[in-house]
Amino acid sequence: IARLMRTHEAFDPDILQGIQQEKSEAPWRRGLRSLARKRLAVVAIVLITIIYGAGAYTILDIVGIPTGLQDPVATNLTVRRPIRTLDGDVESLGAFSDRQGVSLARISSLNPDVVGEFGTFTPELELPQGQQLVLKADEALEGPSTRHFFGTDRNGRDLFSRALFSARTTIIFSVLSFLLGSVFLGLGLGLLAGYKGGRIDTIVMRVGDVILGIPGLLLLIVISASLREIWTGWWEDGDAFFGWDFFIAQGIDHITLLLFATSFTGWVLTARFVRAQTLALRETDFIIAAESVGAGTPRILLRHLFPAVLPWIIVGMSASLGAAAGAEVGLTFLGLGIQPP
Repeated sequence: IARLMRTHEAFDPDILQGIQQEKSEAPWRRGLRSLARKRLAVVAIVLITIIYGAGAYTILDIVGIPTGLQDPVATNLTVRRPIRTLDGDVESLGAFSDRQGVSLARISSLNPDVVGEFGTFTPELELPQGQQLVLKADEALEGPSTRHFFGTDRNGRDLFSRALFSARTTIIFSVLSFLLGSVFLGLGLGLLAGYKGGRIDTIVMRVGDVILGIPGLLLLIVISASLREIWTGWWEDGDAFFGWDFFIAQGIDHITLLLFATSFTGWVLTARFVRAQTLALRETDFIIAAESVGAGTPRILLRHLFPAVLPWIIVGMSASLGAAAGAEVGLTFLGLGIQPP
């Protein structure tokens, strides 16, 4: 570039401007500009951001911050309450309205048949003892509306709220599964096996071959089904020790059991890939130079080999997140994953 700039009279000005811009532009900016040209990738990033952002927003509910969403387990079915006696006398509609906290106009609009039989509702009107009045309209199996964006299910639960809260479960599980399985176990064991070689490499790879030899879904089912009662009992003991019900209420027992199962089976492919990259890198000049000045194995793994293989791990992150989410959904469909509510 310097030679071209010294002889710039012989070159087109537009070419020189492009060379100078390429020289001065930061690598991350060139990467973003290249990414912006790939429309499908941009659309995918936007969709992933929306879904994971919605799931992250509902995490506020865990710490007690209102989200403005309906309770995902609350039903919107018909609510009926009877007229009762107070001190031997049948209560009036005015007293009934005050006791239930629903306006008389609202009660009147929800009970047109009763209005037709007994006349206009007034605070002084007395209905027969035991007369059932509707206080909340049935909202089961409704279509999308301004009140329920995705409609409701047969139990009257808001599907929009349930979709967002299910995204919370997926984002927490998939991210933790990626960090524990792919990054901690897969990356760590792959670096160690590739750099040290010998017996350590043999043990790690043979254990991985045994795990890969068993069907993944079958292994997940066996682990989840056999350990569920024991695992839940441990978390119940933890709740009892601290005097709360946070772990069980938030489904921590189910999430951690699935994390253990998926991490146990999901580290092998990452470890094999990282091992192959490490085998190619351990004979390079910068690794030999680090060894020659007395750098220990932990320093070489963390300060030299880890940054070198990190780009491939980032590229594979999307596939790892999708596989973790798929495992969680599949086990939940079979009744062995995240349990109600």
